[in-house]
Amino acid sequence: MKKLWASLKTGAKWLAWGCLPLLVLFVVGEQVEARRLGAIAACESSKDSANCMRQRRFLAESPYYPDITRRVIGGYARILGGAMGASYAPPPPPDEEG
Repeated sequence: MKKLWASLKTGAKWLAWGCLPLLVLFVVGEQVEARRLGAIAACESSKDSANCMRQRRFLAESPYYPDITRRVIGGYARILGGAMGASYAPPPPPDEEG
């Protein structure tokens, strides 16, 4: 019984240490996505929102990032966060009444 408990304990430690890099990547990806959504909100009232987004080092449409590192990390965060119920879609544009 002691051997079983020791092996379960060791397995749990290896599992926890193995999941730690995935957790760190998720947290970094969340920060990247938060910056992207902040840039969308800041460029919302701009006349040329695509240029405003480029100035903030983002693309106006999918894949949203000009470099592969942020694409992968941001995509990972969107997939995992979406599975947990988060929404990374920008808010819909306001209706213009006139």
